[in-house]
Amino acid sequence: MSRRWLILSRAVLLTAASAGNVLAADEAPLQERLTKLGYAQGEAVEKVQNYRVDGWNYLDDKHIMIYAGPSTRYLISTMTSCSDLSSAERIGFSSTANSLTKFDKIVVRGVGGIIRNCPIDAIYRLDSLHPKS
Repeated sequence: MSRRWLILSRAVLLTAASAGNVLAADEAPLQERLTKLGYAQGEAVEKVQNYRVDGWNYLDDKHIMIYAGPSTRYLISTMTSCSDLSSAERIGFSSTANSLTKFDKIVVRGVGGIIRNCPIDAIYRLDSLHPKS
């Protein structure tokens, strides 16, 4: 019985170790991911006035980039990890006004239809690294 336990324990440890390496390899710093997309984090903003989300990109469990018009991008940072963002096809916002603020939430429908509210911590304007002339 103890030998069986030892083998099982080693298998679990190896699986955990290999999973940790995969996660570490996939987790590039936020600024590096933004740079690959052609943006740098700009100034914090209080709100996105008259926002219209034309699209979004998942960056990690605490950050998304939203497209608010043809050339305007914002980085949305959440207060806590929002793991359902990685598999979400659509997102929404809890905003009841014509502006998006850090008092709003990202609404995500996760696996199995479970709805999760992810409170916004901060909003940043994204600056293009390749401005149009």
